[in-house]
Amino acid sequence: MTQDDKHSTDQPRQPAANDGNVTTGVAGLDDILGGGLVEGGLYLVEGMAGAGKTILSSQIGFHRVAQGDMVLYITLIAESHTKLLSHLRGLSFYNADAISDRMLFVSGYHELMRDGLSGFLALIASTIKTSRPRFMVIDGFRSAREFSSTELELSQFIHELSAFVSAARCTTLILAPLSGNEPHPEHTLVDGLIELNRYNTGMRRAREIEVHKLRARDHLLGKHFFKITEDGLVTFPRIEATPANDQGTPDFTSKFGFAFPDFDQMLGGGVVRGSTTTLVGPSGIGKTLLSLKFLQAGVERGERCVYFGLYESPERLLAKAKSVNIDLAPAVQDGRLTIQWHPAVELAIDELAVELLNAVRKSNASRLVVDGIDGFFQSANRTERFGLFLNALTHRLRDAGVTTVLTEELALYGDAGLPATLRASAMTENIVLMRYVEANSALYRMVSVIKQREGSHDSAIRRLTIDSRGLHISEGFIGPTGLLSGHPSVAPALSVSDPGARA
Repeated sequence: MTQDDKHSTDQPRQPAANDGNVTTGVAGLDDILGGGLVEGGLYLVEGMAGAGKTILSSQIGFHRVAQGDMVLYITLIAESHTKLLSHLRGLSFYNADAISDRMLFVSGYHELMRDGLSGFLALIASTIKTSRPRFMVIDGFRSAREFSSTELELSQFIHELSAFVSAARCTTLILAPLSGNEPHPEHTLVDGLIELNRYNTGMRRAREIEVHKLRARDHLLGKHFFKITEDGLVTFPRIEATPANDQGTPDFTSKFGFAFPDFDQMLGGGVVRGSTTTLVGPSGIGKTLLSLKFLQAGVERGERCVYFGLYESPERLLAKAKSVNIDLAPAVQDGRLTIQWHPAVELAIDELAVELLNAVRKSNASRLVVDGIDGFFQSANRTERFGLFLNALTHRLRDAGVTTVLTEELALYGDAGLPATLRASAMTENIVLMRYVEANSALYRMVSVIKQREGSHDSAIRRLTIDSRGLHISEGFIGPTGLLSGHPSVAPALSVSDPGARA
């Protein structure tokens, strides 16, 4: 390794942990593992080719070096260590100084070929005795499987290896190809079994990690999304699998308004602090503008607010708001309002949740608008978990004391069925339904509060108009039944005497 291959780090080494817990340094993984690995434990990491086993083990290895540990990386593959390291050099955790100082690479391929499993175990024992590592990786365990003449021989090797690394307090990862449903002796003998896999849905492909077994740890069950970035693996524990904090009973006397007196009156003065409100309606009905009024009310009171959108860029959003007399640009400039926009690219639902919660936490927001909850649904590789996901997300926001407004798309024509949020009423305290009504060759916007769990509200169907002066609500509408369903039974002429009454 030449000096040009090296780069230094200014961070001082920390002493190795002596509490029996071995952190991985992989974002989100320690949460999945229930805190980390157990010191001296033997863990099997399985995955198909290209799943990320080598990157994961190397990332943990460099992290352990940074914690002051000596790390041993033993390979059972014909690939040279130079080639292996060249693949890692472009990742941010790579540290050439660590390789020359605290990370030792050894090939066990020739010992295995010549002397079998007993010779390979002897190599491990002598190397550990000499270098005294606290973390070890055995890469290419397929070769060990192939060189075992019987399952009993392989079981004996795993048993002796486990006893040896436990006595040496050397936490060890064994990397092996995915075995599928086929049982192997090592599955029962190791202290933990971690699987890296890929999942297909349509043309999309996502990486998933699952901890099948982990002794002495209360780990998170099920599959969790992860991705490989320039920083290595980043894992995203499923939000519905993580425990939530219970912050007690909300303050039902504290109401948050929309800076829209007529609409606030429909809500009985506003929505309860910490509650979740869903604005449901077809495209163009005014959901985004009504949610921006909610943010306007917050910034006018000096609150910190977050807009989390998936469809409109910040520039277009601010211009749209200003066209109806909602000027939010000053609040963006002075930091009262944070606009987080995610273009229409392939994103994972768990990644979106992490970014949303981080934005709320970083800004210490009291109000949040998620404009387009449908985008979260479309980002779910496994759509069957969306109900539990949304329930967990809204619960997290309530725990944080954030008052949230969600917007959800409804079919423009016909009856395409209720959206997911309406079917899962336990997820949201308040629901505002917005629909178009056609009469006399014109469209009219109608709005109604159809649910408010924590207070009284006006159940009348009212007309919403939008013009350059802002948003307006007329008096209670008297007319045909079935307006909000989109199927009125009769359609008498509507009065259009009020300026700007038409959509």
